[in-house]
Amino acid sequence: MKKENLEFCFKGTRTYVQSPDIFDAVVKKLKKHYDMNEITDIKYSAYEMLYSNADMIVTTNFNKDDYQKINSIITFKIEDKKYYIIVVENENKIDCSQEYSEELVREKSIINGSKIEFINLGDDSITEIAVSMDKYYFQETITNDGKWIVTKFEYKNLKDLFDIKGKRLGLELKNNFNNKLTKSIITIDDKAVGYLYFSLI
Repeated sequence: MKKENLEFCFKGTRTYVQSPDIFDAVVKKLKKHYDMNEITDIKYSAYEMLYSNADMIVTTNFNKDDYQKINSIITFKIEDKKYYIIVVENENKIDCSQEYSEELVREKSIINGSKIEFINLGDDSITEIAVSMDKYYFQETITNDGKWIVTKFEYKNLKDLFDIKGKRLGLELKNNFNNKLTKSIITIDDKAVGYLYFSLI
């Protein structure tokens, strides 16, 4: 079992840490210990909102009852071995913020039926951009009443996620279960790389 600290800055006017920021911070830590080309079947699940800095615990043996509180769980495989990353809020307050706006994604994304596309010229991660795109899609095509939140996402591997500048990023809605859970395919230049799930609360 390995334990490391995760430190965050709030983005824009947010007072919580969004799932893409948690995931990106975890991946940055994983790069120090694992070969990114070997990691497959990545699954992220959000449990509770994160309002402070956190600890990440990496283990191959997971029992939910061992934790009083869980903010996120990420699983991945290396060959046939499954790893669990448990993200748990700690007592270290977040004391910084960064400018961030989803307006560029909203302005430059093109919605066509069940699809939304965006040509990426910036430096944000695929997860950050995909979440902004999907939220915009739902607000424009389904409802702007309530709050759309990402609940989980899945990737086939990590190696395809880093070189995305100049690429056409896309999402296609595949399922909508009464807005309680939606499922969209994430694509990079029309290649499917994963799935993104949203819920309306």
